[in-house]
Amino acid sequence: MTETVTARLPVELVRRVDAAVKRGSFPSRSEAFRVILEGYLEEHPEVFLESDPGDLLGTSLSDKELEWLGSKIFSGSRVARLVSEGRER
Repeated sequence: MTETVTARLPVELVRRVDAAVKRGSFPSRSEAFRVILEGYLEEHPEVFLESDPGDLLGTSLSDKELEWLGSKIFSGSRVARLVSEGRER
């Protein structure tokens, strides 16, 4: 299921996306924006901090993924240190 969204974007951004579509990087402008937005949201899970943590974390994360997510959420802190500090309380 999809939903149409109208957005105002800088002309230069649209030109760059159109150029990528013209080069064949994406089949359409719509697909380009969808892929770019999904990629951004995947790289920045902190955007969803108001969401249910289960939705954010999924079912399982590797140690590397957990470390990366923790550094994003806790401003660069190492997850192992945070867990250790929590256990000391």
